[in-house]
Amino acid sequence: MNDENLKKKTISSLIWSACQRFGTLILAFVGNLILARFLTPEDYGVVGMLTIFISLSEVFIDSGLGAALIQKDDPSEIDYSTVFWTNIVVSVFFYTVLFFTAPLIANFYGMEILKNILRIKGIVLIIQAFRIIQTTKFQKELNFKTLSIVFFICSLISTIASIILAFLGFGVWSLVAKTLLESALKTIILLIIGKWKPLFQFSFSSFKSLFSYGGVMLLTSLVLKLYSSMQALIIGKAFSAKELGYYTQATKLEDVPTTAIEGVVNQVTFPVFSKLKEDFEKVQRGLTKVLNSISYLSFPLMVIFILCAESIFSLLYTEAWAPAIPYFKYLCLVGMMVSINTVNTNLIKASGRKKEYFNLQVSKRIFAMFFLILSLRFGMKGLLITRIFIEYAFFIANGRVTKRIIGYKIINQIKDCLANYLLAFGVGFLIYFVFRNLNVKHIWDILIKGSSYLFVYIGLSALFKFRAFNVYKKIISEKIKRK
Repeated sequence: MNDENLKKKTISSLIWSACQRFGTLILAFVGNLILARFLTPEDYGVVGMLTIFISLSEVFIDSGLGAALIQKDDPSEIDYSTVFWTNIVVSVFFYTVLFFTAPLIANFYGMEILKNILRIKGIVLIIQAFRIIQTTKFQKELNFKTLSIVFFICSLISTIASIILAFLGFGVWSLVAKTLLESALKTIILLIIGKWKPLFQFSFSSFKSLFSYGGVMLLTSLVLKLYSSMQALIIGKAFSAKELGYYTQATKLEDVPTTAIEGVVNQVTFPVFSKLKEDFEKVQRGLTKVLNSISYLSFPLMVIFILCAESIFSLLYTEAWAPAIPYFKYLCLVGMMVSINTVNTNLIKASGRKKEYFNLQVSKRIFAMFFLILSLRFGMKGLLITRIFIEYAFFIANGRVTKRIIGYKIINQIKDCLANYLLAFGVGFLIYFVFRNLNVKHIWDILIKGSSYLFVYIGLSALFKFRAFNVYKKIISEKIKRK
């Protein structure tokens, strides 16, 4: 693939992936808004407790071999088949473990219902294993159009189904059904349209070769999942199910912009950086553009959400969810840096420096867990403030490694993002002071503040010729011309 084709494929992948991510998350947000009318904070808290165990199992099922296939220049059919059968065997094993340990987990939390929920929801592990290769092949080929359409349709159907079940009084089981139905639909459709069929062969040499990279990715993913799971475990054990429900609801709302952007960055940049891994000059140019472009979007979105937090919660949720508002604001400050950090870590991962990548991730999580544990004495607020501090510390740590790999200094990364950062908060302070005494209905508060913010933000970007503004302007212009 030449540079021009790669550039076009990258832009197309970013657009389709962004459409799918934002569309799916907006759909999830609207669905969650409706579900919140029928479900309780305890329902969300119960599911949140079990997410820990499902997520940890998912790490082992993929085993880092999917990333190894993407990173490898020319994987064979034997490679793909070997990974496929590995995924199936491991998924069955971990589902069996969850099935028999479900009573112990239920006893740990003191909630008998968790036993059956975990046994039923855990089936998703086996379902997912059947589509890992299909998904990997689409990603490696940068065919995100197909993935985006399939994933959105499946999310739409499962969301509608869960709302119907919640309305009929199925409670927490409506959330479980959504997970299972969405995963099953994705798997069935990808198996049909993917046209790839596994060989009834398993190559130990292929496994050994892929696992030399994938094994490190597995260990790294395990560390990341353990870290994220420990956060949920700490909150679930140190605080009540109700408070965990507030935290979960705040996270779901904040995830609309954050997860969408981070997901796009994660899906697209890793295969693209993998194709360019030997050309450091091109990688550095690409990283500079991505950091600047992503920060231009993520920073203002988070600020708008903070500005309109009270009105958003009052409009979308009942008063029962008001305690989640402060959590939401803190999480928005965390979310500002998530996608930025993802760009850096994907570059490090794609470069093939697996040991350096592993050491970085482990040291960051040990550092983070130490401060998270210390923060517990200060309650939920202390925990959230600590999460903000940790995310910015991660940025510095990632930047130091990136400098060693491609010579892209941390100070240059800061410069590439700083103007967008200052503009986002500067406009935010302006809008806050101008409209701080605004006394209108919630929908008008959001529309007035949001539209005013975007008008000033885009206007100043155009006036001072911000680099990211010109990039997006060019992309939009080219799309319009093609039509």
